[in-house]
Amino acid sequence: MTLLADFVLLVHFAITVFLVLGMLLIPLGAYWHWSWVRARRMRQIHAGLMALIAIEAVFNITCPLTVLEALLRHAAAPESFWADQLSKILYWNLPLEFFMILYVCCVIWILYLWKSVPPRNRT
Repeated sequence: MTLLADFVLLVHFAITVFLVLGMLLIPLGAYWHWSWVRARRMRQIHAGLMALIAIEAVFNITCPLTVLEALLRHAAAPESFWADQLSKILYWNLPLEFFMILYVCCVIWILYLWKSVPPRNRT
């Protein structure tokens, strides 16, 4: 089960990297005229995931990936080095209000990017 829990942690980390890099690379890509930053499907997934995370934070819902990982680990700490390092990056020991404000600000930023760097319309 530990290997499966590590896989869930890796997926969770990959989603986080996707969201953070998207928030940074979309405005840079608009400046540098990278066409992929205007890909509608990628932008929909990006905005949808961030909105879901913000809704979870506002309503104090634990992320399903966090719950699944904890169930697979039986609430034990990661045993492998890389899983431990990814856990330290993902799970910050801060008040829930911090995350709620952070995620809502991220949604506002993504909505701003949607308006200022609109995705391509389907043709």
